[in-house]
Amino acid sequence: MATITNWKPYTQKVDNSSALGEGRFLSGAFTMVAAGPPRLAAIGAGGVGANWALPIGVVQNFNLSHNRQFARFFELGSERSYFISGRTMAQAGFGRVMYHGPSLLRMMYSFYNDALPPTTVPTFGVDPNIAAAVSNQHNVKIPPGFENIYLNLASDLFSQPCGVLVYMKDSNEQTVSAIYLEETYIPSHSIAVDAQGVVIQEQVALQPERVVPVAVNAVALIESVAALDTGAIVP
Repeated sequence: MATITNWKPYTQKVDNSSALGEGRFLSGAFTMVAAGPPRLAAIGAGGVGANWALPIGVVQNFNLSHNRQFARFFELGSERSYFISGRTMAQAGFGRVMYHGPSLLRMMYSFYNDALPPTTVPTFGVDPNIAAAVSNQHNVKIPPGFENIYLNLASDLFSQPCGVLVYMKDSNEQTVSAIYLEETYIPSHSIAVDAQGVVIQEQVALQPERVVPVAVNAVALIESVAALDTGAIVP
């Protein structure tokens, strides 16, 4: 690592430490977004290693931003000022190509279970014990859609929160970090296609209650899901 007093721009990188290995990097190819229950505490019901987050495929972009409020005060007799820290709010969003299978809203609520007719929302692809631990799985009144396509954001299903896992590896497939967006609501969903386009794209805006770092060495994160129509889970 270069220092302020020993900096050689022509012959030396700013960070030339051994930790910054050649060919080892982070990129979107090694970042995955998955949907899960509203709170990380719910995974305790299924036990560590249970299938508790469902990977969302064909995601094209993801963004997360934090905004922290600050109040600035001045005083008579001085040009200096004081800062008082306020609340912090997070916003996120991502886009996805609707390639085949469940729509984005359906995948975001894969943990939800409502078996009472006339509107039923079956759980798929996640551990049933974890799904049972999610609070307030009330009887849905307004249908969000049918089968695997949910497009009606006005449904009261979406008045319930969900969770989003962001899992990052480096190009050596070594886990770098993971975060979980707890108690996440979806204030905005859009779907778009045009006459000359070849794909249908979905976009969601997310409003999480908080962003929680995940201790990846202590929690078995996710498992692959195959044959969603049959519910078969493959490690």
